[in-house]
Amino acid sequence: MRILLFFIGSLVFLSEFSYSQPLFKMLSEQTVDANRMVVDELGNVYLMNTTGIERRNAVGNGIFRTSEMQWGQFNPIDVTDPLRPFVHFPASGKIVFFDNTLSVQGSPIDLFELGYDNVELMCGSRGDGFWLWDGRNAELTRVNRSFAEMQTSGNLSILLKTELHPLIMMERGNFLFVVNEDYRLHVFDMFGAWKKSLQLPMESTWEAESGKVYVFRKDGLTQSIDTNMWLTQEASLPVTDGSFSFHNGLLYCLKEKTFRVYEVIEKGRN
Repeated sequence: MRILLFFIGSLVFLSEFSYSQPLFKMLSEQTVDANRMVVDELGNVYLMNTTGIERRNAVGNGIFRTSEMQWGQFNPIDVTDPLRPFVHFPASGKIVFFDNTLSVQGSPIDLFELGYDNVELMCGSRGDGFWLWDGRNAELTRVNRSFAEMQTSGNLSILLKTELHPLIMMERGNFLFVVNEDYRLHVFDMFGAWKKSLQLPMESTWEAESGKVYVFRKDGLTQSIDTNMWLTQEASLPVTDGSFSFHNGLLYCLKEKTFRVYEVIEKGRN
């Protein structure tokens, strides 16, 4: 019945997979000093540890590095705009912008000076805007590139009747996706209005693109969720217990300081 429902839903795994289990051809394998990974829409890979970030191309070569991280602990680099990634340092309220070679662009933005003194998390938004998470007021605020307020959600802990302590958020397509510390995914529209909540597997990694949410589970299974019909299809991954990302027919995996890139091949194709 589950397989029949997937077929009726006409979902395609990871935008390019067909209804059968895909094959994975490893293109590269490298040892890296990283414990976090982000991949932009162009296939550039950002590998992070506690002191710095390095950027590699789609197959793990062409390395650029930065150690301009003197403002404290930092959240994962935001690559909503692949030509203008940024890093948020929540304790100091600083935002540092880079170009796509990890060269610092301009002076850091100080959120405290702009009146945003409770921002624990942020992400990029369309039109050079940003989403800010105010932990004290449990509120999402969308601002423009000058950090003038555009939309606000109100107190979401009251609305959703739960404590919210987001781990990560990203805007893709027409939605803002926010994953809470209990691994519950909350979906909002571009005005900060709540649309839907989904429970993700604990300790899973995830990402989103326009029309899709991808969930990568610790047990080596992945789920592709269509955000129009909210139906799900599953497939197996080549390894377990890794952090994954999928872009343009390539699957990226970071596991125990080993970085791998796989080509995803549909069965029946050469």
